[in-house]
Amino acid sequence: MSTTLITDINQDDLEISMEKFARFLRPDKAVLDMLSRQIGKGIANVGRMNTFWRERASMSLSDTVGADAALGATSVKVANPANFHVDEMIFQTGSDDMCIVDEAEGGTAAAGYVKVRGKSGTGGITSAITSGEVLNIGPHVQYEGGVVPAAFSNKSVTKNTFLFQTDATINITDIANLEEQLGEEEIKKQRDDKYIENLERLNMALYGANGGRDVLSAGGARRSTPTGLNEYLATQTTDMDGAPITLATIGEILRLTTIWGGNNAEGKVLLVGQNVNNAITAMPSSAVRAVAGSGIKWGVKVKTLVTGYGDLDVAFDPALSQEHGRAGDMYILDKDCIQQVQLKGAPLKVVKNTQAKRDVHHIEDVYTGTRGLKMNRVELSRRVKNVG
Repeated sequence: MSTTLITDINQDDLEISMEKFARFLRPDKAVLDMLSRQIGKGIANVGRMNTFWRERASMSLSDTVGADAALGATSVKVANPANFHVDEMIFQTGSDDMCIVDEAEGGTAAAGYVKVRGKSGTGGITSAITSGEVLNIGPHVQYEGGVVPAAFSNKSVTKNTFLFQTDATINITDIANLEEQLGEEEIKKQRDDKYIENLERLNMALYGANGGRDVLSAGGARRSTPTGLNEYLATQTTDMDGAPITLATIGEILRLTTIWGGNNAEGKVLLVGQNVNNAITAMPSSAVRAVAGSGIKWGVKVKTLVTGYGDLDVAFDPALSQEHGRAGDMYILDKDCIQQVQLKGAPLKVVKNTQAKRDVHHIEDVYTGTRGLKMNRVELSRRVKNVG
């Protein structure tokens, strides 16, 4: 007797998209996976497990002073000298004075410093600058008939991430298939549970994975791991150190994701864990509202938070819970800057009944595929951790 279940979805070697099927079962079980596929314009197919892309970002309009500069100084220590270019005006916020950049690109005269001259075009600065002061960088100021300055462009860098390949199986014996206490309906439920479990594991990887590649032996088989959200946002993280979250705090963190361009609040989504979700639930009804159709649009339940910087879509991910050690996490994600990627021809899928034809005692399904996470312009998103 054949061990193959006689239904229209369980033929031998039939391939089924794991995500398309499982999302109808429990979309709330893999919220980051769901959101990054919806807001990130679907899943991009790429040609290599190590995938590259070009990222362009605007030059900064401000920089921070790293050491005191006395009256008459001709160089100032700053955090990012390459933000400064010849004849650009520098506005000193501490004294309301200004000076002018005196080198083609900051940092070429002395590492970590930008060369400057006074506001009259000669000498040094006319007001002292203190460590920690913020400098605003204005436009180039031209002499009459002067030479057009050397060209420079907005920052353009090559970035990359790895995809990973995953495999899992379930195995059911012919006896289990035929016995009354299991049977076809119970086996179908087991398969459904496995779909959901695998997507939950993928969801965890999208948060916590560290990108890299190792080999089994020199010149041997390679294994890749993807870059997760926490690694992408390592430099864009606010640590609440156990303090509770408030609407004002969320608004201020949202503001930090808008000052370098990108989307305003309406172009972002707030992904919250247990502690933040509890805080939002306790907020006045005027601050939180449900928007008709949002849940259908994103595939998960979505509310809108009314902040001083715009209305912000909010989704709760049960993976960010005390039980998983992530209750204090929340993320503000720019919708245009996050996307899942997979190797062309290797999506997440389930291959039904893959056992050998001569093996009449086992029914085995294989869960396999590739996936990674691509994130642009990390300064437009932010992680918040240790919310009390």
